[in-house]
Amino acid sequence: MLRTDGSGILEVLREVRDGWRWRELWMTLGWRDVQTRHRRSRIGPFWNTLSLAFVATCIGGLYGGIMARPMSDYIPHLVTGYMIWTLLQALVIEGKDAFVSNASAIREIAVPATVYVYKLLWKNLIIFGFNSLVYVAVLGLFRVSPFPNIVFVLPAMAVILLNGIWVGLLLGLVNVRYRDLGQLVPNAMRLAFFVTPILWYPDSVSGLRTIFVDFNPFYYFIELLRAPLLGQAPSSLIWTVTLAITLIGWGITMPVYAHWRRRIAFWV
Repeated sequence: MLRTDGSGILEVLREVRDGWRWRELWMTLGWRDVQTRHRRSRIGPFWNTLSLAFVATCIGGLYGGIMARPMSDYIPHLVTGYMIWTLLQALVIEGKDAFVSNASAIREIAVPATVYVYKLLWKNLIIFGFNSLVYVAVLGLFRVSPFPNIVFVLPAMAVILLNGIWVGLLLGLVNVRYRDLGQLVPNAMRLAFFVTPILWYPDSVSGLRTIFVDFNPFYYFIELLRAPLLGQAPSSLIWTVTLAITLIGWGITMPVYAHWRRRIAFWV
């Protein structure tokens, strides 16, 4: 039986709170991960910026023609969608490894397990910041004004990060017990990229193919943040679906994590 009593839920909430109190540690570790990833590189994390710029130039030029959309419309759509997808994909793929990749530290250091989830969130927020440089350049190049609806970026990002926490806790927990998840998730995410409106527009599909939009949770989270970045307000449907996923995700994660969290150190 899963531990669904109030004390178990409170323990999870305390761990989420205590992990935040260790922010000096996970912020340092997150930044170090970014630096380590580009060790001995002259431009370091700016490789993330160049990669997105390459996507905008090459893929944008190709698919903009295929979509028969003006570059001033398609490039901002592509850049914002791709940078948000990079964040979401990292939160899922790295989330499943939140505990596995920190096995030695978990066995030796007495800190809340949420520290490792916060670390990966912070790391990918930093990468998102470097990618945002391309976004700013695109705004200037194509004269796109994100005002006044850019104020929705903060609550939209808060919703995404809240989901990133439960995804890291749940997938990280499941992956330490069932390592096949480590092979399944990256393959599933590669498929999800092509069926999510990143390279294409949601209104470009019709009939049964609309299921790739209507029943695709990634679409709602991308649109939640992409809309204000492009100067639009997310629709009430977008807010409703993303908040519903947030509540359902936490509702599933808390009893599962409360029941099994003390075994993480033995399973890793």
